[in-house]
Amino acid sequence: MEVYYKNLISKDASLEKLVDDLLQVVQGADELAQAAGERLPEEHKQEIASRLQRLKEGCNRARQHAIGSAQATDKLLRQYPYWLAGAAFAFGLLAGALIFRGRRADSCTED
Repeated sequence: MEVYYKNLISKDASLEKLVDDLLQVVQGADELAQAAGERLPEEHKQEIASRLQRLKEGCNRARQHAIGSAQATDKLLRQYPYWLAGAAFAFGLLAGALIFRGRRADSCTED
């Protein structure tokens, strides 16, 4: 039995939006460097250009990684929905028990 979750990955995913925003910042920095580049020595222009290129490549790698991770998560959730829901529930119980235990130990030492 396959469970279908419509729109599990939103089209406005925050990580992808962040990468798009970073690319816009890089583009703006590139335009700023070109405008200010007329007064800079050639070696500074080349250094700025190479750093901007590395930043663009890093943003593109982050985008591809985010997309790949989202697709892998989607595939995993579709293959094992009940197992993952049970694991998340068990993790929540364990975390709650540890927090409760920590608070209870703190309240006993205050008396």
